[in-house]
Amino acid sequence: MEKVFYAGVLSLALMTAVTGCGVFSNGNADHGNVTIEKDKAKELQLELNLGAGELNVEKGANEWVSGSIEYNEEKLKPKVSYKRKGDKGIGVIQQENTGILDKIKIGDLKNEWNLTLTDEIPLSLVVNSGASDTNLDLKGLNLKDLDVNAGVGDITIDLSGEWENSFEAALALGVGQSTIILPEDVGVKIESSKGIGTSDFVGFISKGNGIYVNEAYEDADVIIDLKTDLGVGEVVFKLE
Repeated sequence: MEKVFYAGVLSLALMTAVTGCGVFSNGNADHGNVTIEKDKAKELQLELNLGAGELNVEKGANEWVSGSIEYNEEKLKPKVSYKRKGDKGIGVIQQENTGILDKIKIGDLKNEWNLTLTDEIPLSLVVNSGASDTNLDLKGLNLKDLDVNAGVGDITIDLSGEWENSFEAALALGVGQSTIILPEDVGVKIESSKGIGTSDFVGFISKGNGIYVNEAYEDADVIIDLKTDLGVGEVVFKLE
């Protein structure tokens, strides 16, 4: 997956939409329900593209994806698309009209995404956020790989809990407070670039050259391999 760092507040690269059984249905003028229905896919690739607002993600969907999105401008209405290519389902939820954000003061903006994801099949997850507060509670999902590109705002990524399979994660973190929660009993390796902000590795062992591991790493059968590109904010990596 290509990594894109969002240095600008409203800079956003959007994937071309395709039709399928991804649905966004309006409940009223500023609220809608999000659904990507189950099909015969054996793995899921999901991309979430949010220009500005708030993003909350956790497991618990009965379909591939379900949830709600609330917004206070009609032009913030998201586009949901899905297609299946062989055994892989490919879904995109994106904010198409990012130009409207130039005309809205951030303090007046309401654009809240609350999404639940399936844990039934392997998941490749890409999250691109511009100016947003982001909470990714990913414990319990069947992650195959993870790619997060954060711009401005606070972000929490919870990868704690038990994992049955190893996976790779790439995090590009921008401006704001970032908290990355990792498991104590699963092997963790962090390769960290040097940003101009501050970083704290609570409970990790330094191996030099920006590499940190937990105590479980050396003998672990399951490993989270985490590559991070640190921005200008404050980042804390801590064990569960």
